[in-house]
Amino acid sequence: MEVVARLKSKLESKMEILSKSPYLNKVMEPGFVNKDLYAIYMIETYHYTKHNARNQALVATRNDDLPFGYMKYCLKHAQEEVGHEMMAFHDFKKLGYENITIQDLPQPLSSTNALIGYLYYTSGKDNIYARLGYSYWAERVYEYIQPLLNLMKAGLGIPEKAMTFFVQHSEIDISHAQEVDAIITEFVKTEEDYLKVEATMLTSLSLTTKMLDEVFEEFVNIKEKNESRYSFLKHTK
Repeated sequence: MEVVARLKSKLESKMEILSKSPYLNKVMEPGFVNKDLYAIYMIETYHYTKHNARNQALVATRNDDLPFGYMKYCLKHAQEEVGHEMMAFHDFKKLGYENITIQDLPQPLSSTNALIGYLYYTSGKDNIYARLGYSYWAERVYEYIQPLLNLMKAGLGIPEKAMTFFVQHSEIDISHAQEVDAIITEFVKTEEDYLKVEATMLTSLSLTTKMLDEVFEEFVNIKEKNESRYSFLKHTK
């Protein structure tokens, strides 16, 4: 089986497992969540997305002998990711937080920091192709989360102006996903390289899932008026 087809099979199996998360079932339960959950997620999205261009570019700056075509891809993709975190911050502000500045945001959750740190390690120290595993699933995740996007827009009443990160990324990432597939096919030739790409895909997806779990837990904390770094949110209905 070709490498991209193997990755797709692994990703679909992982997504099937994640779809049975009790937290996800609770999120989909009518009336349980509100816009606060989306606000928390947008803040954490700002935090980790801020690093994506940097850790992608880091791959191209290593002392390893990278193929020129792969190096060019890393730099081009990094350039295209610059500033995308501001879409997430824009969406947060459009929920009614126009006076909040970046400096006012709470620090990243521990799970968000774990994801950020892992991607820097992968980009700078691991197999030169390993980070492609993160790009592979992140650029096509919209294929799997459409029910959640529908919930945000219809169920929670998130306005269109507060969904630019998802709307614009879903369009941008169609071409990005095709580029990632082409790069993997061109350069990931050995079993050792493939296994590193697969491991990064599964590990980064698991770390992202832990971040989403912690986002949900913080939402429950503010919903139940427990201590939370997000207590400044408006508890919107």
